[in-house]
Amino acid sequence: MDPSAQKHFTVVDYVIFAVLLAASVGIGLYHALTGGRQRTTREFLMADRSMGCLPVSLSLIASFQSAVAIIGVPAEIYTNGTQYWFIGCAYILGLLIPVYVFIPVLYRLRLSSAYQYLELRFSRPVRVCGTLTFIFQMLQVIYMGVCVYTPAFALNATGFELWGAVLATGLVCTLYTTMGGLKAVIWTDVFQTVVMFAGQLAVIVVGVQQTGGVSEVWRRVWEGNRISGLLNPDPTERHTFWTLGVGGVFLMLSLYGVNQAQVQRYLSSRTEKEAVSCFMVFPSLQLALALSCVMGLVMFARYCGEDHSHQLGTSARDAMVMYFVMDMLQDLPGLPGLFVACLFSAALTISSAFNSLATVTMEDLIKPYFPAMTESRATLLSKALLSYGLLCLAMAYVTHLMDDSVLQVALKIFGMVGGPILGLFCLGMFFPQANSTGAMAGWVAGLAMSFWVGIGSIVTRSASATLPRPSGLRRFYSLSYMWYSAFSCFTVILIGLVISFLT
Repeated sequence: MDPSAQKHFTVVDYVIFAVLLAASVGIGLYHALTGGRQRTTREFLMADRSMGCLPVSLSLIASFQSAVAIIGVPAEIYTNGTQYWFIGCAYILGLLIPVYVFIPVLYRLRLSSAYQYLELRFSRPVRVCGTLTFIFQMLQVIYMGVCVYTPAFALNATGFELWGAVLATGLVCTLYTTMGGLKAVIWTDVFQTVVMFAGQLAVIVVGVQQTGGVSEVWRRVWEGNRISGLLNPDPTERHTFWTLGVGGVFLMLSLYGVNQAQVQRYLSSRTEKEAVSCFMVFPSLQLALALSCVMGLVMFARYCGEDHSHQLGTSARDAMVMYFVMDMLQDLPGLPGLFVACLFSAALTISSAFNSLATVTMEDLIKPYFPAMTESRATLLSKALLSYGLLCLAMAYVTHLMDDSVLQVALKIFGMVGGPILGLFCLGMFFPQANSTGAMAGWVAGLAMSFWVGIGSIVTRSASATLPRPSGLRRFYSLSYMWYSAFSCFTVILIGLVISFLT
């Protein structure tokens, strides 16, 4: 394939891509001009608590199937085999426990911010600590940077200016979220979910056909040893059934049980029954994961592990996904545009992060200290807080400098910071004897331990690579990042209970 031939969109591709962006802004404009016109914080931040089960469920899918998953998972499968698919096992408990334990508690309290619970259960300082940890996590601005940079990098492979694409993504997200609030976020997610599935299916179908059919794909994948086994209990192994299927449960709990971006969707439901019914998202999440993994296998069947990313002017292994897409679809006008639209649909789902950051900042850090603030001023300030969205542009540049795959970067961030937050909620809900002092001590210990092992793994990575089998602290630093959430969560609970007992 001539690499220069693959880097340009046709007119049809440009039209499809433009329609996606216009539709997203249009949904925001519609909700800005209908209903209560986003004049209250209840409508702007919580969608008037009027959302049904179906749109909320599809919005939860969209948040999972981010650009990180669409690019990162196929690249992971292509490089290392099907181990990552085992994370689907973690969805079972990772979604069941939040729906039947965390969400009923938070919904019945009629909260806007999940971290209000921490004040009710412990104290205001614990609530502020939980909020600041979440802001740092979703400074997701770090994670948002990954989400924004990934599709912009992909679009760059088609000839677009990289940082122009980054700017367009950040501005479109900020625009429709500011205009339409949480309603616009959720309904845009619904539209974008359809686009994401369509884009991935198109690439898989064409890829299988051009590789020689399903049987030929399977033969090449099998002969290439890309099908992984179950039995490897080593906790330092990056991806195994145990690290993903068991350690991944705690990662899912931190995402779907106590993360404001997800909890806010549950809390926007009309009734508790509809909030709980969002577990219906489970089969669709499995389908989303399967599509990403199958795409990686079809890539391998096509190229047998060869690295063609340099033809796109980069050495990043994630670039192989875009190389594959443009290779498969270059003679089918419209389909490259559909897949890039699929990627940008996934990236635009970070609008939920903007909205949740504005919510926790307003509810946890501003309103408690300015109780006399009028509703109109609070709503105006909430919209101004969506300037968080502009910070993700700066973090996209940080992502550009990272060596890890986008998938690993995103999961490391969630594991290191999400685990201590999960530990605080578990300490409050499951251990009546825990007190505020214990919660604070546990939170500090959990964060310290997660950053210790996380930073230690980065510092010792090059040295460990030269050793046949790391030992002592080096082995501790080699702990799979999929265990970070569980490790820091149990640290919070253990230290929290000990300090509570002593005080």
